[in-house]
Order: sequence, then structure tokens, then C-alpha cells
Amino acid sequence: MITNSSSQKEKSRVAFISVLAAIFLVGIKLAVGVATGSLGILSEAAHSALDFGAALITFLAVRISGRPADLEHHYGHGKVESLSALAEIVLLLFTCIWIIYEAIGRMFYRSVEVQVTYLSFAVMITAIIVDYSRSRALSRAARKYSSQALEADALHFSTDILSSLVVIAGLIFTKLGFPIGDSIAALGVAIFVIIASYRLGKRTLDVLMDRAPEGLKQKIEKMVEKVQGVSKCSRLRLRRSGSQVFVDMNISLDKNTSFEQAHKIASEVEGKIRSVLPNTDIVVHTEPAEGLNFVDRKIDLTQRAKVLPDRQAEQIIKEALNEHTQDFIEFHQLTFQRKKGIPLINLHLVLPKDIKIEDAHRLCDHLEEDIKNRLGESEIVIHVEPCDGKCEVCRKQCD
Repeated sequence: MITNSSSQKEKSRVAFISVLAAIFLVGIKLAVGVATGSLGILSEAAHSALDFGAALITFLAVRISGRPADLEHHYGHGKVESLSALAEIVLLLFTCIWIIYEAIGRMFYRSVEVQVTYLSFAVMITAIIVDYSRSRALSRAARKYSSQALEADALHFSTDILSSLVVIAGLIFTKLGFPIGDSIAALGVAIFVIIASYRLGKRTLDVLMDRAPEGLKQKIEKMVEKVQGVSKCSRLRLRRSGSQVFVDMNISLDKNTSFEQAHKIASEVEGKIRSVLPNTDIVVHTEPAEGLNFVDRKIDLTQRAKVLPDRQAEQIIKEALNEHTQDFIEFHQLTFQRKKGIPLINLHLVLPKDIKIEDAHRLCDHLEEDIKNRLGESEIVIHVEPCDGKCEVCRKQCD
């Protein structure tokens, strides 16, 4: 089994080697390009310089994206990889502008003598070998760890292979007495870079806009509805952050299903999803089959909470819950935050394992209504759990 720590080390190692490879390619291309005057090779040097910047951004992004979720970043830091890809797009487009400007200038406005030597071909062939080895290593790591940052870096090195072949073709044309062949080759490099930018930009925007992975929603719905006890899967929402996919859904169960059985069904649903998406954060909401709102629910209240101090608001919530202790076993993990002044309340409620899901739903309704009357406008998430009978202090006997 691959641990998160080992995967981060391998991703960082692959990204760091790519940084070193980019530095090497910039050095040899720049030296030979200046010596021969070849715009094709100089444009490749500029492209590799941008690849160095992209590889460095990727290396930093991979290290940051591996950090766990914290109080400020509830979904982790995975989207840093997408932001790094966005930065790479900007770098690539600047490269295109410079290459096109220089190529057109040499084709129509000024003449530059290009010296075609064996060294010119040697440096481009060396670049192709390095680019091929790095693209393969990055692609393997990207597939293995579902890393968009590494995939973007692999695309860079793959594009470099094609653009290097274009430059070699330009050098051959120049050697055969077709002097603008070098500039045409440079324009070919720019075209490859623009294509790479478009592909990378589309994937980056899809992730940043929380677009669901194509075909995955239908696949999960069919899988979940085959689980025994689930009559319907609804409100399925998917979003990707780095290598992790977040899944949120409602499942409808028979209203006479015990809460313990509902919990087991939800756990089975999570297991089915993780069998095809191992690195997944899943929230399953259960609801009676008649269509009542789910047990893990979110509601809006009145306006009073906006003006209450946080400490006073928390005290009001605890007082409301403490007055209903006869209806549940305990509550824990009560958190209180604000979003644009509106309280965001999250708590876990422990109920007897034999309670019916319909009764659990009514209890949550009752608690939320009581908090509504006392507190004001809020968003509340109550996550209900069956008692496992292992509490140190338990006020109710489940068995």
C-alpha cells in the first residue's frame, strides 16, 4: 500500500529531476543558439527557459498540494496544482509572442545568417532524448497519483520533443539553401506551444470551476443504486482538488430502516465508490424514500445571528441542545464559523442505533427549529451517528 507520505516524496522527486533537466536544456540550447545564430534553437532555449519556470512551479505546487486540510482550507491544498498550471499557461503565451515576433522580423524585415553545424543537430537530438525520458517519467507519476501538475509538466516535455523535431527540419532547410526555413521552424514551435497552452488551460479551468469529471457522475449513480437498500441516488455532486475527488450525495432508504442499518448502507456506498476512486472524500446523506429532506441537513434561519457576538451565539446553541438531551445520547465536534456574517454551525449527534431514520429526521427538524427560534439566520449541518455502545459515559442503553 502506498502511503500519502511516500507518494508525496516520489512526486517531489520526479518534479525536482525535471527542474534539473530543464536547467541543462536551457544551458546547451542557449550556448549553441548564440554560437550559430539559429532562431529555431534560440526559440527552443526560450521555450526550455519557460519550461524551467514551469517545472519549478510544478515542484513547489506538488509540495504544497500534499499538505493536509486545516482550519482555513477545509478541502486541502490540492487546487494549488491547478493554479500552478494556470501560471504555466501565462509563461507559455509570453513565449509564443516572443517567438512569433522574432520569426516575422527575420522573414520580412531583417536578415540573420544562420550557421548550420553538426553541433546544432547534436544539441537538438540531445534535447529530444532528455525530453522523452522526462515526459515518460512525469506521465507515469501523473497517472499513478492523479496529479494535474505533473501531467502539465509531462505535456511541456512532450511538446518540446515535437518542437525540437520542427527545429531540426528548419536547420535542414537552411542547409539546403532555404534561409527562411529556420524562421518557419520557429513559427512551428510557437504553434505547438499554443496548442499545449490551450489543452492545459481547458483542463485547468475545468478543475478550478469544479467541473465534474466526464462520465463519472453516471457511473457512480448506477453503482450506488445497485447497493441493496438504496432506492434512489440524488443530488450527486463531484469536484476535483488536486489528486483528490470530493463526492457529496443523497441516498433514499425505506422509512422503516433503522438508523444502524442506514449507517451500514451508507458505509457500503462509500466502499463501492472508493473501489473505483481510491483517493476520495465522500459525504453520504440519507433520507426517507418518500422524499423528506436528508438527515444530514442544511437550513437557513432568520436574521438575528448576524449581530450576535460569536461567544454568545455558541452559548445559545449549546443551551438549545442541552435542553433536549433526553432525545439523544450526546453531541460533539460542535464548530461555529461565519461566512459574510452568517453563522455556519456543524455538529455530530449520537442517537440510539435502533432509531428509525424517519424519527431521526424529525428530531433534527425539532433541534434546528429550536435553534432557529433562539439564534436567527444560520446554516446548520447536523451529522447523525449511531451509538456503538462503547461510550465511557452513556445515558441510554442501546441493547
